[in-house]
Amino acid sequence: MATGQSKVLAEISRPTARDLSTYQYYAGCINSDGDVDYADSSAGTEAIGPITNKPDDATGAEASLAIAGTALLIVDGTANGGITAGASYIGSNSAYKGVNVTADNAYYFALALESSSAANDIIEVLLCGPSYISAGA
Repeated sequence: MATGQSKVLAEISRPTARDLSTYQYYAGCINSDGDVDYADSSAGTEAIGPITNKPDDATGAEASLAIAGTALLIVDGTANGGITAGASYIGSNSAYKGVNVTADNAYYFALALESSSAANDIIEVLLCGPSYISAGA
């Protein structure tokens, strides 16, 4: 679980694409309609940061995404060899949780600042925007 302090330097707020009331700290994106949605970077969605608030349980409620600084993210540290502080690039899986990504051309949006080897940990991450791993990373 998170031991550091998150320091979100910038966030954006938009309407939600669906009920995201139970997705605080999950990976989020802006969809093609300009709405906040959860993000599965393993399927090619470009996650941009974690959802920082608990939106109301209705489509169109206001959701906030952290886009700069550090933020808290729910992760699955049991996937892909675990998460290592300072060394793991973080993308998201089909459950919209942060996971260590290592494959060439895998999307990531953060660097882990804390380690995790458990499911459903909440860790602090450094947001670095949507990027992808190149063969030299």
